Amino acid sequence: MPLLGCKNFRRALRWALIKGVSEMVESAQMGDQFSELVKKGSQAIQQNRPQDAIPLLEQAVQMNPESFDALFWLGVAYSLVQRWEEAANCFEQAKEIRPTFAPVWYNLGVVYWRMGRNSDAIDCFEATLQIDPNHAGAKKALSMLISTKPEIDSELTPL
Repeated sequence: MPLLGCKNFRRALRWALIKGVSEMVESAQMGDQFSELVKKGSQAIQQNRPQDAIPLLEQAVQMNPESFDALFWLGVAYSLVQRWEEAANCFEQAKEIRPTFAPVWYNLGVVYWRMGRNSDAIDCFEATLQIDPNHAGAKKALSMLISTKPEIDSELTPL
């Protein structure tokens, strides 16, 4: 014995199709809105308006917390207004999503350096150079950090 009569089955199928299409349209609209937020946020940063970018990118991250682009650009915006902890959090999440993208490691290194976390900064600059051996910013930052470390650090070797 069928669970649904033929008429009820068609009605249920029609409802499922309509609901599925409706959800697809809603998802596409959210995707368009998300993309627009990231685009406007990154443009605001490029126009040196990080304060304008932050709310746009925060909203984008709320919509899609796994978006590398939203996290990366939000980290850049936070960095530009010296919100170091928040910037570090964004870059940490972004590097988990795309660990072979040298700029995320470099930016995280700069943020750690600004926070006084020199050992972490060195690790990030070294990771940057492993990905991109010609990264001029990482080379310069690393040489500056290493030259300011106490001599005892260079004399210590692991057991």
